[in-house]
Amino acid sequence: MRDAIDRLGRPPVAALTATASGVVRREVIDILGLRKPVVIASGFDRPNIALEVFSHTDDAQKRQAVLDAVAEMAPPGLLYCATRKDVEFYAEELRRRGVSAAGYHAGLRERERAEVQRRFHDDEVDVVAATSAFGMGIDKPNVRFVVHASIPESVDTYYQQIGRAGRDDEPASAVLHYRAEDLSLGTFFATHNADAELLARVYSALDGGGPKRLKDLRAALGSGGRSVTSAVNLLERAGAVTSGRAGFSTTGLGPDEAVRKAVEMSEISERVDRTRVEMMRSYAETPDCRRQFLLAYFGDHLPRPCGNCDRCRDDSRPTSSGTPAIAPGTPVEHREWGPGVILDGDEDRLTALFDFYGYRVLSVDAINETSVLEISSAEQT
Repeated sequence: MRDAIDRLGRPPVAALTATASGVVRREVIDILGLRKPVVIASGFDRPNIALEVFSHTDDAQKRQAVLDAVAEMAPPGLLYCATRKDVEFYAEELRRRGVSAAGYHAGLRERERAEVQRRFHDDEVDVVAATSAFGMGIDKPNVRFVVHASIPESVDTYYQQIGRAGRDDEPASAVLHYRAEDLSLGTFFATHNADAELLARVYSALDGGGPKRLKDLRAALGSGGRSVTSAVNLLERAGAVTSGRAGFSTTGLGPDEAVRKAVEMSEISERVDRTRVEMMRSYAETPDCRRQFLLAYFGDHLPRPCGNCDRCRDDSRPTSSGTPAIAPGTPVEHREWGPGVILDGDEDRLTALFDFYGYRVLSVDAINETSVLEISSAEQT
């Protein structure tokens, strides 16, 4: 994509996404090679969506609870599942209970997927059990619930999916059925494992002989398009490869150094993605207002508990003032994790995003006792 922008003479570029955390925003900027972009992020709060989490220890019990709940909920609604097999299981079981349900996943033929989408949009189907493949282009205003049968791999994915509920501003529900063991699937998806051998081959093919376009590079290497593209993108992010109108070329690094930097970049991405999985766990297990947690992840501060989540309804303890110990948006430096920025928090805890180590929730008491976190000199002046 960056190569196409360069070949077009770097015209004005608008990159749009429905929901993007700080990590995703930076990835978009990096992948597109945007220079001093103007980032516009509107408020993320959807107060009409009630948030609720049910915890389970047994998979069979969790499945039964999901089916019982969805069968009783007022349609139309979406049931997000982790795998195609789960989609087929839930759709079939719901139909046996008399629920008008259909399944949707990437393994269906395009015509079948389009038909499920049409029937749901036209209120011919009450519930769609689906993988994350379902959702792009869906603009159905009266979705009354979004239920997750398993925990998603990130808060980004979760918030985007529950955002398909209640677009008519009427009350809607977002219900997560959580089993800690299900997080292993999210951890699997967060594993990148850079192919050092392919990186070396790609770099050698680009090193000398002038710039090369991706299609010529794929032909020269005899490798699949996706793997070569990923390798080139990783080398470019590592500063070993640059793109221009004529194609991709190296920046003069030695082959070993280029591969080392690219592998290091892959490891950073994996660390960050693993913290995104852990933040999803933290959302499911938080004892505090769930909406405050979600909005903090996106750097959007909610000063008071929302009153429309299960924690707010059930929690009779005194609530904190909600005033962050360090203002959101403040650049900081952690002794171990390096540079980062405060996303949100209160007088007890802070949520921060670190460039090379991802999301962390920090204890204010621990910060004060150890002086492990410093406000950047730029902010202090």
